[in-house]
Parts: sequence; structure tokens; C-alpha cells
Amino acid sequence: MTEYTDNLQEINIEDLYHFYKNVSKKNGLTRENVKDIFCNSTYSVFALKDSRIAGFLRAISDDVEWTLISEVSVQKENRELGIEDELIKRTLKRFNGHELFVVSDKANLGLYEELGFKRSKNAFTYEGYNADYDLKQPKEEFYLPLGYEYDIEHLPFAGSFPVGKKSSIDISKTEIVYDTKFDNPDFEAINALLIKAFGGSNRNINATKKAFNNSRHFAFAYIDKALVGCARAVSDKNNQALILNVAVDPEYQGLHIGQKVVDLLCSQMKGQNIFLNTHPGGVGFYNRKPYLRNKTALLYPAHPDMPEEIAKGFVLSKGFRFDDEQ
Repeated sequence: MTEYTDNLQEINIEDLYHFYKNVSKKNGLTRENVKDIFCNSTYSVFALKDSRIAGFLRAISDDVEWTLISEVSVQKENRELGIEDELIKRTLKRFNGHELFVVSDKANLGLYEELGFKRSKNAFTYEGYNADYDLKQPKEEFYLPLGYEYDIEHLPFAGSFPVGKKSSIDISKTEIVYDTKFDNPDFEAINALLIKAFGGSNRNINATKKAFNNSRHFAFAYIDKALVGCARAVSDKNNQALILNVAVDPEYQGLHIGQKVVDLLCSQMKGQNIFLNTHPGGVGFYNRKPYLRNKTALLYPAHPDMPEEIAKGFVLSKGFRFDDEQ
């Protein structure tokens, strides 16, 4: 009989260390490293057989809008028991109402699709600071060619995602100040910037506060002390991170503020797998170095009833497979 628990205190750390060491792609892990990875995760759920770990799932989240399923692993001899399916279902229940993001391998695409996930068109990995992991699979399984574009790439969103024209400001005469401090955040300014950048005048400032307070890394840009750019990330401090809310005031776009904010954010997460999922209007910004477009990323949408014409800009149709995935 398989039992499940999301209480890390019930897990034997020695058992967890040996299990994780055997499945991790990262070399040189210590017991303290493994303990930190799970302690710094927002949620971990374990499958136990005869009181020993048979599988686990861990996730990091802002506990408001976005959750990254960081890792799912089940012992080979137990993969026919539906353990992975149950771990994912429990995670969906825990983060009900969130956008859930995961990078799968091609063998598990069908499993996620059956549970309601959809393949993302707009997911990227920041490669600028990634550690050199010893990947067992070739990168072509996970990434599309640099600059790859789908047949349907950008759709007219009638202002849903404001995209400013290139700013006429003389950058040589303008001082842009960048900062990573989050000591005394001006949530009114942050919320106003997100509304300007992404639209939606009814954005809840309390949700913004909670999302930023539950994030680990930040980057901000200021002109004359006014906030003009920001980004945040959730992270387990060791392996995985998800970039969120990369926003630039439309009046100041074209000054490379977005790229500098992301670089500053990612410089705080060296050695981690750094993911992001953008809206269709942001694809052109990320579809170049130092980003790689993810091939096997999936989303569990917070709004599954999104109209089909809009959904085409975000996700692929169920069952879509590239030629090398047939």
C-alpha cells in the first residue's frame, strides 16, 4: 500500500538524501544541500511504501498566482502504480486557482495533458548563468532552435498587453538606477507599474503584496526615483527558479531596461535552472540569446475557459507533437 504525506518532518532525511542523490542531475550534493532544497520549497509531497520513499514532488510558489513544479521523481520499479499521477493531483489541489508551470520530458507529456496541463508556446530558460549539468538527454529534447517561431506566434490582443513604442528619451542624458533591495517596497508603485505594463485596472494590491513578499529575488529600475521597471523570482536557492512579473513602463521601453532588470535578477540565481513563461507579446523580447525556448514546458491554466482564439497565443493543442516526438 502506498501512503502519502506533505509533512517533511515525517521523512527520514537519510532516506531522502540517498533517494535524491540517485535521481538528481546535480553533482556533489551533501545531506545539508538536499535538506535545504526541500526546506526552501513551498510544498513537497512524498509517496511512501513500507515507510521508504517511493517518489516525491516538490514545488515553489508565490502562493498567489504562480507555482513551479520543480521536480517529480518516482522509483523505476514503482512507476506503474500511478504514484506520479497522484503526486501531481495533490499538487493541483494544494495550488488550486494558480497557474502551474512544469518542464517535463517528452515521455510524460501525455500524463500531464490528461491531467489538464497544456503545452506552453511561450516558455524560456535563461541560460546566462546556468550551471553545466550532466544532462542524460540531448538538449534538443528540451529546447527549440534559437529564434524558433510557431506558425501562429503573435495575436492582436486589443490592448490586453500594452506594448510601448521605443522611447524618445535620450539615454545618454538619463540616469537609470538599478537595485535589488526589497527592504521597504512601495507596493502602490509596483502595482501601478504592473497595471501599466500588463493592463487590467482591477489588479489587487493585496495580491501583489503577497506575491512579492513570497518571492525570493528582486530587481528594480528607477528614473528620477520613479519606478519604471521590475522583476521578481521564486526560487529554492539551489536548483530551480521561476522569473515573474518582468515589467517595464511602456513609456520607457526600448531603453534595454527589461534586459538589464532580468540580468540583474538572474545574477542572484547562479547555478540554478531559471525558467519563465511570457505572454505572446513578450516572445520577441526573449526569443534570442541568452534564452532558450522550451519545447516540453506545460501550463495548468488558472483560467481553463480562455477563449480558443486567445489560447492559441499561449498554448499548443492537446496531443500536438513535434516530428521527433512521434
